[in-house]
Amino acid sequence: MPYSRSFLTRLVHDRRGNVLIIVAGAMAVLCFALGFGIDYSRAMKLQSKLNAAADAAALAAVNASMMQNSTSTAQQAATNMFNQQIAGLPGLIFNASTGLTVTVTTSGSLNNGRSATVTWQAASQNIFSGILGRPSLNLSGVSSANATKAPYLNFYIMFDTSPSMLLPATSTGLSQIMAATATTANPPYGCAFACHEMTPQSDGIDIRKGSNDIYLNANYYTSGATGYQVAYQVNSSSTTVWDLSGNVMSGYSFSSGKLHKSGSVVSGYYADGYWLTHNYPTVYPGQSAITLRIDEERSAAQALIPYAQQMASANQVTYNMQMFGFDWTHSNLGAVSPVTALTAMSDVNSLSASSVPDLYAAQDWWYANNKPTSSYSNSDMGTEFTNTLAKMLAIMPVPGDGSSKQSPQEVMFLVTDGMSDEGTSGGRWVRQLSTADLAQCTLIKSKGIKIAILYTQYLPGSMTGDSWSQSNVAPYLANVSPSLQSCASIGTDGSPLFYTVTTDQSISDALVSLFALTVQQSHLVQ
Repeated sequence: MPYSRSFLTRLVHDRRGNVLIIVAGAMAVLCFALGFGIDYSRAMKLQSKLNAAADAAALAAVNASMMQNSTSTAQQAATNMFNQQIAGLPGLIFNASTGLTVTVTTSGSLNNGRSATVTWQAASQNIFSGILGRPSLNLSGVSSANATKAPYLNFYIMFDTSPSMLLPATSTGLSQIMAATATTANPPYGCAFACHEMTPQSDGIDIRKGSNDIYLNANYYTSGATGYQVAYQVNSSSTTVWDLSGNVMSGYSFSSGKLHKSGSVVSGYYADGYWLTHNYPTVYPGQSAITLRIDEERSAAQALIPYAQQMASANQVTYNMQMFGFDWTHSNLGAVSPVTALTAMSDVNSLSASSVPDLYAAQDWWYANNKPTSSYSNSDMGTEFTNTLAKMLAIMPVPGDGSSKQSPQEVMFLVTDGMSDEGTSGGRWVRQLSTADLAQCTLIKSKGIKIAILYTQYLPGSMTGDSWSQSNVAPYLANVSPSLQSCASIGTDGSPLFYTVTTDQSISDALVSLFALTVQQSHLVQ
């Protein structure tokens, strides 16, 4: 007993024993802290997975397919999605009957909006903390998503087919055509426009291969006619006639500005800038044809069709589309408006690339500058916006609410360089959209029709060397974009439904992007 009492006394007063006790106690605390940290980390990973499942569930209730079903069906779809996502998660304590609440509600005057909220409560089973009386950690979360039911839509695609759309689509093309038309009659700039006229030489435009002029058979642009696609090389200082390959054409001669075959005059015309752009490799071997903006317009329409088909399928709605061209009112031919219907209104799923008409067919073959025919002059006023918009206002019916195929909403797409050239009561208007034009835009929008505009930018460089355009058009180019934006409808983000595409940019990509602005997709809001 004395020994034991002495040992205890020494132990109490021995500092090394105190340290041992402190270390032993600290080790216990550290073990519990480490264990709780592991439990907490597992719980947070589990919560992240549950939140992701809630996000997926909320989106499942408002996806394009589910938007066509009832709210009760959407609610069940969200519930199923959440349960499927969390099935088999290790360490999860979850009561499906009490731990999940899915609320799906509609909104909007047409009940075409939908919101889904997924609220969940669960727990993570602890491994270490249960020793301290904490067998689990409580977890909870909420996720919401909303969407607007995609509307049924009718699209009216308006293509500017006026002469100014015969500009090359690339800077290289602009340089090539200007260099090729820079003759002694129009030095040193040439003409940037692929002017389509029967008497180009009267306007100083000479299309040549080497030192020879290119001369077209009168039926060159008449499909199916005798002589279709026949062109010759002629020279004013020689009576010899060659084909485009340089071979002498027996029986042909050229004199006094006329082509002869076996002594008879063969009707024809000198080639113009329009011909040159399409046959540039013939004149300049090894080069490619020059793509014009009107080429790009057609390509854009062809690219838009499959995209529209994809979006209609994704949104499970019907999109209809009709295409129009516009330039000037051919009153000399009895026309009453500048608008030409190029196709009928059709379901986009029935369309293909071949459904898009050749926009060149809508082009006039002018007799000369200012003169569509030899006996009629319209002073080159080839772009009538006021009459175009008024005509479309009359064509497009009052739109529906977009809730069904029988009640579609309507969108008018306008693809244009935005430069008006038309007669007014006060004379001639050659600049941005006029007050009268914008008034027509307002009437269209007040009818409930959206206006989306793709601006193919009009650049000053295209008018180099043209003194009239430099004086009457160039000063107003900066006003074109703002006026077009004023005409366009305002999108859901507060900005106008408006895109600009300039030289060397893709009109096709821009038109598809503009189309995409009309499609609203589901998005998470929390």
